[in-house]
Amino acid sequence: MKVSSRSADLLGRLGLMLIVYLVFALHLPSYYSPAGVAALLDSAVLSGLVALGVALTMIAGEMDLSVGSLAALAGILAVKLFPIGVFPSIIVVVLVCAAIGALQGWLIHRIGINSMIFTVGTLIAFRGIALLVSGEKTQLVPLEDIAATDILIGKFGIFSVLSLALFAAAALIFAFTRWTLWGREIFAIGGGRSESRAAGVPIRRPIMIAFALSAALAGLAGALLSLKAGSASPLSYDSLLLEAVAACLIGGISLKGGKGSIVGVLIGLFCIRFLVTGIAALGAPFWAQSLATGLLLIIVIVAEAIFAAAAGRFRLAMRRPAPIIKVPA
Repeated sequence: MKVSSRSADLLGRLGLMLIVYLVFALHLPSYYSPAGVAALLDSAVLSGLVALGVALTMIAGEMDLSVGSLAALAGILAVKLFPIGVFPSIIVVVLVCAAIGALQGWLIHRIGINSMIFTVGTLIAFRGIALLVSGEKTQLVPLEDIAATDILIGKFGIFSVLSLALFAAAALIFAFTRWTLWGREIFAIGGGRSESRAAGVPIRRPIMIAFALSAALAGLAGALLSLKAGSASPLSYDSLLLEAVAACLIGGISLKGGKGSIVGVLIGLFCIRFLVTGIAALGAPFWAQSLATGLLLIIVIVAEAIFAAAAGRFRLAMRRPAPIIKVPA
């Protein structure tokens, strides 16, 4: 059976993820115990939800750098809205964040400004709003009501409510990008704006949708984790963006846009989580976790460049006409 280049790419990344997992599983029994697997899944929820959203903006040829600050703001709002109920507060926060993201996308398209520059500004602005709304203090769920958040720590075998939310979000985003017109438009504009415009593909709508979903997923992550912990700090999640982007790049999302898959994002996410969690479990200092993640990302990027160059040379060789051999009379 013929394997497409896209499938081969995903299989290669999956193989890398399994190698990272097995290296630590051989030394850490917790890596294959039910409780250990459940902890690994839970550790991926925050960066996983954010990575799914950031991936959409990267596929569209843009970048949302504001997700960490927005997640912190979402956590503050979720705790403040807690009196209306756990799930109602989460829904309201997600809708508010989606509207904020859609506005960001509209402004980026309308003004014609680079999204990285624009979202650096909103990153700072959202952090300021979080500090303003919280009064520069950590917000706490009232102690007498903390039992209401127990619904977020429920377990279903190795899965928790939060890890199920991650996989449900991934499944929905996968279906959206694979089988809907609006999802395919995100890939189209990332692959080439001029070509998409010439083909009649709208530019504003997919940009707005990509940023709305990115903000909504960041808001969902911030709300879920803050309510589960029973507290929210306006200065939290400052390093969240780095792991999310690293997961996207390791998973095959292209910085040039138009390339990547949601399955790849999950593979990149768990590559990092298996690596970081394993190093921490072995007692290594925090700097070793960051160093290992950076080295893994560099290895993947260099390997991609080498394979791309080799594939280019192979295609060029295949296009060359065969030499004409003259037979003497």
